[in-house]
Amino acid sequence: MTEIKRKGLFSKIESRTDALVLVEETTIGFFFVAGLQTILSIWQGVPVLVDAAIFALSSVFIRQFQSRVAAVTLALYAAVSVALAATNTSGAYFGGNNNIFLSAILLWASIRAAEATIKLHGKFAAPENQKQ
Repeated sequence: MTEIKRKGLFSKIESRTDALVLVEETTIGFFFVAGLQTILSIWQGVPVLVDAAIFALSSVFIRQFQSRVAAVTLALYAAVSVALAATNTSGAYFGGNNNIFLSAILLWASIRAAEATIKLHGKFAAPENQKQ
């Protein structure tokens, strides 16, 4: 029986290349969200611009340096965003967005980015062609 090869955020990280591709794909998504939030900040104010800055800066550190700290920080920030969206959807408004679906996608992507960066510094620390 053949195994289905999953792609993107649902694929297994089985090599250094897989981890690097996942880091690249997730940071592209975070840059896109940061760009949208920058545009939305024109109408919704400075707090949305702060969100955009957090996503953009974290993405730069994740992409350029495979920073585990930036990836885990972004995952924690996304978890708070999910919690705020859930409370806002239930009726209590504490600020932030109401889109729990988008927040959940960002949380999943940030968890996968954290997993990839951790594996890049651990299991896949040396490039595959230089292993002894």
